[in-house]
Amino acid sequence: MHGVSDRVLLRHLLEEAKGSRLDAARRIGVGRTTMYRWIKAGLLDQPIETIKARYDPRPRGPTKLDPFKPLIQARLSEFPWVSGVRLFAEIQAAGYAGGVTQLREYVQTLRPEPEPLVRYETQPGHQAHSLSS
Repeated sequence: MHGVSDRVLLRHLLEEAKGSRLDAARRIGVGRTTMYRWIKAGLLDQPIETIKARYDPRPRGPTKLDPFKPLIQARLSEFPWVSGVRLFAEIQAAGYAGGVTQLREYVQTLRPEPEPLVRYETQPGHQAHSLSS
């Protein structure tokens, strides 16, 4: 797939007028028809800031886990640190036919962030000395 840098380089090579258009296309690895399509569409004259991706990401489809999400949320609200294996066993008993990885990824988005660890540093020998006093 050709990106913005290929278009900019092709425009630069065409402006220099060294050789033919076909030579410029070959130098950057673009096919003849692609080059002519870019020229016809005016893509070489667009400012770089206005060039956007051609395709949007695909919307996520339904998963096997979707019907069980309310059950998982209820269990996690009641017991926030219940293990993924325990949740997996519970939703399997309720009819879940999917895998544990999908469950783990979903549970990770629901769990609260742990408190950051605050390190306690002392000079060598000071902590042991203060305990014996």
